[in-house]
Amino acid sequence: MDLSLSNLVLEITRRCNMLCPHCLRGPAQRLNMPTVIIDRVMSAVNHVFSLTITGGEPSMNADAIWHLRNSVRFHDCSLDCFWLAINAAYFKQGFYDAIQELYSICLSKGDCSMTISGDQYHGKMSSKALDMYSELPFFSDAWLHRRIDTNQLLDEGMAQRNGIGRKEKIDVQVEITDFSLTADSLYIGDLVYINAKGDVLLDCDLSFVRQKQYVIGNVLNEALEQILLRNLKKEKSAA
Repeated sequence: MDLSLSNLVLEITRRCNMLCPHCLRGPAQRLNMPTVIIDRVMSAVNHVFSLTITGGEPSMNADAIWHLRNSVRFHDCSLDCFWLAINAAYFKQGFYDAIQELYSICLSKGDCSMTISGDQYHGKMSSKALDMYSELPFFSDAWLHRRIDTNQLLDEGMAQRNGIGRKEKIDVQVEITDFSLTADSLYIGDLVYINAKGDVLLDCDLSFVRQKQYVIGNVLNEALEQILLRNLKKEKSAA
């Protein structure tokens, strides 16, 4: 079956070089996404319209980005564009090279974007990192001078621990509602989030701890296609 994803999110690491008081993920963990998870996903998907690379701090796992680039090519999975945000606490040559290689295989290069989190909660960034990353053709300053409204902080992770989370997350998606299914193809319009353990979720704004409550499957145990098919909203699927 031909599988297309509108918005795929890969949590390539849970490691981080900061401990931001507002971080919805919670304390960092010593865990990188194994390459076997990347291969399981890319071998199952034919086309990704938009890929979000997240963490943790994505720049701390350049190897995953290199492997992702190679896996996309090896499994003949087409990728339109990607988006990610980094903290730029340090300049990392391996990451710098890897993200350019991923950019090189994207079909919609003008839609690729990497930004730096420069809000009031992140620590001081490296001047070299800022200089080097800002020269990339897909760099965006959208978050570089951003100020986060404290009333919009989700009551998750570190924000909850520090008592600064103001916004309770009430609705967490557990069914796929935006999809198109035929005899030989499946398109998923909803976000598909795959964490560093291979768990599949339909929501990207949960702490590492709370993610466990909303897992709909794991790509190490079951094919991604079957996980998604099993979690299609029944009323629409029946129609």
